[in-house]
Amino acid sequence: MPSVFRPLSRPRSSTGAADGADSKRISPTAHYTGYVWVRNTLSPRALRTPQGVALFTALQPAMRVAARFNGGLTLEQMLLQRHRIIDRILDDAIATGRVAQVLEIAGGMSGRGLRFSRRYPELTYVEGDLPGMSRRKRSALQEARLDDRPGHHVIALDVLAERGPLALAEAIRERVDPTRPLAIVTEGLVNYFPRDAVEGMWRRFAALLAPAGGLYVSDLHTRGETEYYAASRVFRRALELFARGSVHLHYEREDEARAALLEAGFTRARLSRPRDWRGTLELPRPRGEDVLRVIEAWRAPAG
Repeated sequence: MPSVFRPLSRPRSSTGAADGADSKRISPTAHYTGYVWVRNTLSPRALRTPQGVALFTALQPAMRVAARFNGGLTLEQMLLQRHRIIDRILDDAIATGRVAQVLEIAGGMSGRGLRFSRRYPELTYVEGDLPGMSRRKRSALQEARLDDRPGHHVIALDVLAERGPLALAEAIRERVDPTRPLAIVTEGLVNYFPRDAVEGMWRRFAALLAPAGGLYVSDLHTRGETEYYAASRVFRRALELFARGSVHLHYEREDEARAALLEAGFTRARLSRPRDWRGTLELPRPRGEDVLRVIEAWRAPAG
């Protein structure tokens, strides 16, 4: 879940960047997920924060109660489902040479950049987040002496900024090579924005990938099943309470989301569910319906 969120109704600075206070709604979720990754050996202990430990511990009783209404699915299990599926898609794309660099937006305290930089020493891996979170992560990596990978960068970036040093194109200018195929990852981000903001991001991402081609990977929750199953509605309300705001369900069905991705400029798009990965990945397998989709959208090189 992102720390890169700020309410759209907040005033913008003259550069289009977010004010420091604007990330307060979502920043607790970045600490929470950071601790989930550490608990499950997906991140080093250096990326654990006191806020994450305290929040996880405080919310465990409520999360267990919510899971009773959702076929046993806990928030931690859902986070692990999406994280491991995204890892697998990204790993396959890099290993087959279809991706040579990665831009992860709103990674918070995730250890994915560290893991992939070690697995693929020639890979360029850029993590972009709001200034406060990016500073905190750089500091944690430096203190733990985990900042020794020349291709791993943590930068300040505001995914909604339209201009200025934190805007997407400007923020990555010195780190991302437009002549090499790129993967863009947004984990736990899009359902916290309204539909027009999400589709605007997708258009910018597709345009960024156009010169050399590449991949966009994200998670998404659709409205149809989430609203149909009572258990999923309970789970959504739990997420909204946790994030202190709305969880937006932009599309009724998967085909609507796929059509929006193609309209944004991607060449092909697929949405998968955790059950599609059974037999391929070790994933939590609760009794209830899947509440998660993972987007895998490719952009062919322009021309």
